[in-house]
Amino acid sequence: MGLVINTNVASLHAQRALASSTAEMNSAMERLSSGKRINSASDDPAGFAIAERMTAQIRGLNMAARNASDGLSMLVSIENATNDVTDMLQRIRELAVQAASDTNTAQDREYLQGEVVSLIAEIDRVADQSQYNGQSILDGSMSGSIQVGTETGQTIGYSIASISSDNLGKIESQEPVTRMVLTDTNDTVTFFLGYDAVNDQRGIEDSEWNKEGFKDLAVGDLVTFSSNTDKTYEYLVHATTRNGDLGFVRGNPEVSVGDKIYKVDFVEEMATVEGPSLAEIDLTDNPSGALDIVSSAIEQVAGNRAEYGALQNRLEYTINNLMNVAEFTSAARSRIVDADFAAESARLAKAQILQQSAIAMLAQANASSQLALSLIR
Repeated sequence: MGLVINTNVASLHAQRALASSTAEMNSAMERLSSGKRINSASDDPAGFAIAERMTAQIRGLNMAARNASDGLSMLVSIENATNDVTDMLQRIRELAVQAASDTNTAQDREYLQGEVVSLIAEIDRVADQSQYNGQSILDGSMSGSIQVGTETGQTIGYSIASISSDNLGKIESQEPVTRMVLTDTNDTVTFFLGYDAVNDQRGIEDSEWNKEGFKDLAVGDLVTFSSNTDKTYEYLVHATTRNGDLGFVRGNPEVSVGDKIYKVDFVEEMATVEGPSLAEIDLTDNPSGALDIVSSAIEQVAGNRAEYGALQNRLEYTINNLMNVAEFTSAARSRIVDADFAAESARLAKAQILQQSAIAMLAQANASSQLALSLIR
């Protein structure tokens, strides 16, 4: 190649090499200063997309672990409150055992009942006023789910039972009932069921319906009502249709509506009936019955606490699992986005040496043009 001046090819080569080494040096310095291998999507488009998805998962897992921890905190609050209620129930049971002995006078039992009333009032106060994060937790209204995953539906459900005295201690028993069966659903018929005295029409009045158990019925309904009434009552069915009032029929009726017949059958059977609650115990009147109710209440609260304890254990395992998944996902993301300082520092040193060499060669290339002057001197 001849000696030319206008186009210094050697200088252009040196400039290109200098630009390349400078860019590599800048990239290495950026990664070393930020600690990241991917500082923009252009560094590694596929890796960037994968890392962003992993970041969303990791942050979701960390928040899910916090949610589970919040659930644990709520259950701890419930545990502490129900522990106090259990202590009060145990004291009430002691009083019931004491009252059941006939060595106590009627006055003694009144004193015992006074303490029971006070303890029940405190149980109700705990049930009504115990709160977590501004929400009542022991009045029966607390239920829902805890988000323990990063996707929709990854939840753990919970339901906290009421510990008010109205809901504790109810003992189920079998009692005779009468079930009314309505058949034929071909027309719109409304039945009203209740009791009506043989010689008294008070059962027709709304107030009497409310007191004696009158109820709106649809055709095909199964309805139970107690047959143990202290009044001489007959079963009564009142039917109406869209075309008017059909009136009252007694006994085992068949109600005609146009060309259709609706039959009402009464079936005697046994049914499960709930007994009185803790709020209704009276040591002055029936201490033995009160003892059974309080024992049932203790078992009920103990069963609830066992469920809450199982849920606590489940949430603890959930938190451990979430933290493990977040840890390994973070490690996988690190391999994609984090800079390898050993490799990047070597890359920086290499780029710096190449840059210095390119500068030196650029100077030599620029100086070579001076040789042309020696030919014309």
